[in-house]
Amino acid sequence: MHQLPAELILHICLFLEAYDIAQLQLVYKRFHEITRDDGLWKELCLEDSHSEAARKQRDFLSGVLIPLQEPIVFELQRAVTRTTNHNGELKSTLRNASNRSRTSTGHAMASWDPTYPGEKIDWYSEYIARHAPLSVSWLRQPYNEANGIRETLETRGLGLYNRDEGDLVVAPMDDGSICIWNLGEDGVDPAANDGEIVSRSRSGLLSVDAPNSSIWQTTSTSRAKTTSTGVVECVSIDKFRNKAYFAVHSGLNEVDLSTLQVSDYHRYPFSISALSETTDPIPLTVGTTLSLHIHDPRRRDNGRLSSYAQFTDRIDAGPALQRINDFQRLASRDSPHEEYATLFHPSPLSIAHHNPSSMIYVAGRFPSILTYDRRFFPKLTSTIHSGARLCSLTALPSSSSPTLVAAGEYNGKGSLELYPLPTPSSSPFIESNAEPTFNRTSASRSKLLSLTPHGTRLLFSDSDGQLKWVERDGSTLVRRWNINAYPANEAAAMQGIFNNDPNEGDVARKLLPVSAKERSEMLLWTGEKIGVLGFKKKPRFAFGADDAHTSDVDSDSSIDEQDYARIMRRALERQANEVRFVRGLGLGSP
Repeated sequence: MHQLPAELILHICLFLEAYDIAQLQLVYKRFHEITRDDGLWKELCLEDSHSEAARKQRDFLSGVLIPLQEPIVFELQRAVTRTTNHNGELKSTLRNASNRSRTSTGHAMASWDPTYPGEKIDWYSEYIARHAPLSVSWLRQPYNEANGIRETLETRGLGLYNRDEGDLVVAPMDDGSICIWNLGEDGVDPAANDGEIVSRSRSGLLSVDAPNSSIWQTTSTSRAKTTSTGVVECVSIDKFRNKAYFAVHSGLNEVDLSTLQVSDYHRYPFSISALSETTDPIPLTVGTTLSLHIHDPRRRDNGRLSSYAQFTDRIDAGPALQRINDFQRLASRDSPHEEYATLFHPSPLSIAHHNPSSMIYVAGRFPSILTYDRRFFPKLTSTIHSGARLCSLTALPSSSSPTLVAAGEYNGKGSLELYPLPTPSSSPFIESNAEPTFNRTSASRSKLLSLTPHGTRLLFSDSDGQLKWVERDGSTLVRRWNINAYPANEAAAMQGIFNNDPNEGDVARKLLPVSAKERSEMLLWTGEKIGVLGFKKKPRFAFGADDAHTSDVDSDSSIDEQDYARIMRRALERQANEVRFVRGLGLGSP
């Protein structure tokens, strides 16, 4: 076997299932190298895709013969004809069928191929991301303990801090503290501290009031103000400066992740509703209820309160560096005074930067996507009409054909929209001639909440708890999964009154890929806890939201009691919903 040509081994693999090819990799090192061929796994991705299944179904309904749509079956028939004395007419018919079959397969591959010209894809990892089982690993929930009573805290946002030493998850809590978890590494044996809390700041660090207030807020007061105004999704991580930005009401807190102390504070005239990503050297874009601001941490006159200067220790405080910054602002046409763009429609919900250009895209509770150029800010460059209420923006990773993808709600249903953008070489004031694509029928029956690229796919979540992967065309289904999917043993136990609606429970309010790899793990934020979605049968770690790791009760009985309490809680919630529904029909007593 070790003398067989690689082409012959790959041809044999065409007759095997993906699982068999994966087992073949364990037999011999050379087989492992050969069977990782991108062309082989790309063809397997096509064969096992929903689009190919739909094409075969159409061919079957239209009366196309099996040899025309199954090249493998035809190859077997051709082998039979070579060893038997069939007449030349049959051989000619099969030869023509083979040519048509290969042509049909080539057309299917060309129409399905989701890659961009020159894009490098690991198709083995892509196949795993499309077909491997899914599981969620929940990070350990922090808690406060007073008078022997333990109170579990809820997360109020999500941020990812990528480091060479390992990725960290950063999130604000509802008591005004900041918590950091160790994420670990996918593909290696789980470490003992994966999913554990690495560090946590004091309570009340983030609050509505400025951190230089004369009297610090108590934990209860700070928690009330924080949760009422929200630290919701307004989190941005600057890994190059080791900083994190958290928005609380109208205040922007800059926190040093090394010390978990507020290093800078900036108050805006209105409540902050959206923050962009921070990528060096692109500054942070801040969206408030009625205005849009550019927050450049390299500038000392960002609007920081003058009384807070004693709390900061910045390297650009020297006059020499200040002169350099002034010159850079002059060269880039930035005004030495803070400028902002006025929004005529309130509440932007998502801000996206398109690299390597200087464009800023803003979407929210208004019918159009607003476009700004940082070089001419605060002048509005153009608008892209949508008509939907959008809450998430992202850009596909293509330099030749850049595309802006938006997700939101249109007439009560989910809306997924793709807008071709001008190439970096063209003027930002010239709109693309390509027509946008709208998927407002099959995307979701409810509002879309978050959107992100995931390999050659697009991943979005909706308010029913569904996670859905589609091709880059925005409509072709790849796979779907519900965040509230129950294990087999629990689903079997939930019969009768315990049979809850599968759409009840958690929803993924924010999705954040851990890396740009094809089978990268995905961070999920439900509004209360954070999970890690991975391509494994079992979670790497599982702490859950109601973790009682220090309980003195027997572990087996404790797990049974927790399962019983969870099922009973769901049953009572369902019963309460039915009572409210009946009362709404006027059939119950007031």
